Amino acid sequence: MKKLIILLFVFTLFVGAAVAQDKGDEQVFGKLSVYSDVPDTDIYVDARYIGRDRASMSNISVGKHYVRVVKGEKSLLSGIVDVKEGEETVVVAKVEADSLEESRRKSNYVFFYGGITSVGFNLSRPDLANGVSSFPYSSQYGIGMELQQTIPNMDVNFDAGFSLNLPSKMTFMSSEEAGWLWRQGYVAIAAPYVSLSKEIASLSLFKINFGAGLNYAIYIPGGGVAISLEPRLGYMVFLEGVRRFENERKFIIRTGFLNYAGAVSVQNVSSPGFYLQSGMAYEL
Repeated sequence: MKKLIILLFVFTLFVGAAVAQDKGDEQVFGKLSVYSDVPDTDIYVDARYIGRDRASMSNISVGKHYVRVVKGEKSLLSGIVDVKEGEETVVVAKVEADSLEESRRKSNYVFFYGGITSVGFNLSRPDLANGVSSFPYSSQYGIGMELQQTIPNMDVNFDAGFSLNLPSKMTFMSSEEAGWLWRQGYVAIAAPYVSLSKEIASLSLFKINFGAGLNYAIYIPGGGVAISLEPRLGYMVFLEGVRRFENERKFIIRTGFLNYAGAVSVQNVSSPGFYLQSGMAYEL
């Protein structure tokens, strides 16, 4: 009888140890919720973007995790959080009044970029001599500089810039002694512009902004072209992706539609088309 009791005791210990071992092998989870008192903040857990302003992870492994809450380039909260099994761990990012005001301010940037623009050269009415209303125009490569400023408490970006394109080939009609002939020459388009943009989406690496603005086209005749164009106001709309870095820089890629405008002789001229720009912005 005594031996039987000892065997039962040993068997119980063995089964208990096996169950404990199985439980130890299983991964256990908890819940982590992060909230921010500051609007338009990004939340990261273990360097992975999980949401904006408030976010929850229902099945996060138990243990220590690194939580960071940022607004633009400013870190509002960062630290290690210990998630418990079967419990909800709540983290709230709170800041003092002066820090809150500081977080609402965004630094000004200067943006240097290169780009390509593909536009046409259209007359408002067909040429009186031959009925031609549009002339072929090769794509233009160019550079530009832009100053960027965020309007406080509105999260709207105001941009003012200047782009300068290299001369591009244009085919046009020219009056010669032999009559109207097709010729080729070079024309560049430079443009000061202003625009407003606002964030419309947030991805893991990029913020997506939508913007619109006005430009003032300056047509610059080059070799083979003798023409005088009066500048007029044009417009542009665009989407841009912005990726910020820790060292107060950001990479920007922008694509959109624009329309340069001018006037020649007795009719208006327009140059509508698409453009692509990309470059780096540096905090001032």
